[in-house]
Amino acid sequence: MTRTMAMIALAMLPISGCMQSPAPEPFPQDVADAWVQRFAAHDAAGIAALYTEDAQLLPPDMEVVGGRAAIQEFVAKNNPPGGPAFEFATIETLVLGDYAHRQGSFTVKGPDGTALESGKFIELWKKVDGKWLIHRDMWSRNAPATAPPATDARPDEPS
Repeated sequence: MTRTMAMIALAMLPISGCMQSPAPEPFPQDVADAWVQRFAAHDAAGIAALYTEDAQLLPPDMEVVGGRAAIQEFVAKNNPPGGPAFEFATIETLVLGDYAHRQGSFTVKGPDGTALESGKFIELWKKVDGKWLIHRDMWSRNAPATAPPATDARPDEPS
């Protein structure tokens, strides 16, 4: 009998491997879109509400900004009304249980719509009480394009 049970268990192994796990939860794009809308509206309090209580901003060339109140103050200071417009693009998202990752790019636009600078960002999201919030937020500017090195040769002369 024990041998028969072992054979049945072995026969069931391939079947159990075929069972599908539940589909992963989609990335909370609606919250990411709300962040962009609130940023464009210069709504510092609304933006801060999209972060966890113990969230951290990791801005370039600055100390870490921790907690919702500090994030609200940072956003109010660094995104005042009348400031430049930004465009954001998502490059990659991945949901892993109660955490999600988002990577993207941004472009700063002048009043006439020309690109002034560009950069990239990465966010760690966390599900808190069933609600997706940003937990860590880091960004940096791309290096400006560099001019080719100057040469002494004229364009029609070989160098």
